Parts: sequence; C-alpha cells; structure tokens
Amino acid sequence: MTLKRGLHTAEAVILNTFDFSESDRIISFMTREHGRLKGIAKGARRSRKRFVNNIEPMSHSTLVFFSTERSELVRIDDAALISGFSGLKTDVERLSVGYYLLELTAEMTAEGQVLPQVFTLLTDFLGKIEGSADTDTETLIRFFEIRLLSQLGYMPHLDGCVMCRTPLSEGSTVLFSSERGGALCRACSGQTANLIGLSIGTARFLAMAARLETDKLQRLKPVAECLRECDAALSDFIRFQIGKELKTRRFLDKMRSSALAAHY
Repeated sequence: MTLKRGLHTAEAVILNTFDFSESDRIISFMTREHGRLKGIAKGARRSRKRFVNNIEPMSHSTLVFFSTERSELVRIDDAALISGFSGLKTDVERLSVGYYLLELTAEMTAEGQVLPQVFTLLTDFLGKIEGSADTDTETLIRFFEIRLLSQLGYMPHLDGCVMCRTPLSEGSTVLFSSERGGALCRACSGQTANLIGLSIGTARFLAMAARLETDKLQRLKPVAECLRECDAALSDFIRFQIGKELKTRRFLDKMRSSALAAHY
C-alpha cells in the first residue's frame, strides 16, 4: 500500500533506529493505519526538545510525519510519547524479551502492509511483558509467537496430519515439521528430516492459544514440558519462515543458558 502524499498523524511503536549522518536518525516503526514504515527524523541526534526519549526502540508514541510518495522514507516532524514501557527497562531479561518482540514483528511483516491486529498485538504484549512475573515471561513469548504467526497467515497445521489430514488422536505420535508446515503422523513422516516431537497436549495448546482472545489467554496454564516443546517447535518454524536466526533470539538463549549454568 502506497502512503498518500501529505501530512499524517498516527500512533506508532518504534521497532528500530540507526544513526544517519551527523544529526539525523532513521526510524522503523509500526502503525495501526499504515503498517510498518520507515522514516527520517531530521536533527534527532541533536534535538533537545522534539525527539527526546520518544523515538527510541520500544516507545509507543504519536508521530507526525510527511509522505512525498516519491521516497520510501517519510519525514518525521514531531513525536509525543504515549508509553515508554519503562518497566521493561529495569530488568535485562524483560528488556531483551521486548526487543525480541520488536525484531520478530519487523522481520515477519512487509513494509506498508496494513496490519491493525499486529499493532494491537504488539502493544498489548509489550504491556503484558512489562507487568509480568518472571515465571510468566516464557509463556507470554510463546503466546505472542503463535498469535503473530496466526494473524499473518503462517499458522502451522496442528489439528491433524498436514499431509494426509488424519485427525490427531490420543496416544498417537505427533511429529512437527517446519518444512511441511505442521504436524505429521508417523506414516507420513518417513521422508521428512528435522522432525520435532510434540505431545498431543502441546499441539492442542498451541492451536487453542492461536484462537483465544488476548484477554482470555491467562486461562491456559502450560506445564514446563509443554513450554519446552512449544519453544522447540516455534523457534524452528520461525527460523524456517524468516530464513535466519534472530539476533535477539540468540541473545535470549545465551542469557538463559548462562543463568541455568550459574544455578547449577
């Protein structure tokens, strides 16, 4: 979708920024009305008024920007902070999770693709991560991942075998294949590599998490083994879809591995 020429005002979540020239900054941001956009904030590196703390990654701000239709960059003229999710920035793990949500959203969406549901999902979950207990963080990450995949049309097939469509039944073996796009029964899995074993309960948990409204997700209480299986399947599936491992994901894995090693 091409953004019409003119001045626009929209709520945005800042996904990423990088310095451009001695005084300017390039901003990648997600909006409800226009999807993911990229803009230039002139003088942002020197500004002491317009852009202080309101165009940093993870900021939820109201942006005023101008589109010429001739450039892929809009010109960001002003910004007003709605929420900086400051609670995330007091804890390195929650901050890292917040950055993971931003990077995953940026990598899974196309520029200019209007996705109001993704904007709402992102703001909702940044708030949930900010207010979560430490034990809830992993569950919230898995909820975000499966709901983002579902909303973008990448939902893996989990209600039955993706090849023969045989429904999953109690006691059956579920083998997850990112390449095939979901669960496989034992009979259909023979020629497929890199399979991940899932329990029936985990497959049903993910399918349910994708369908439930965000405010009802707390009804689902996964056990540790379910979360481990979800993590293995979703991380592999996301890596397959994107074609690479996300930097923030690698950092989270290293941080948690270090914490586990220190515990023992």
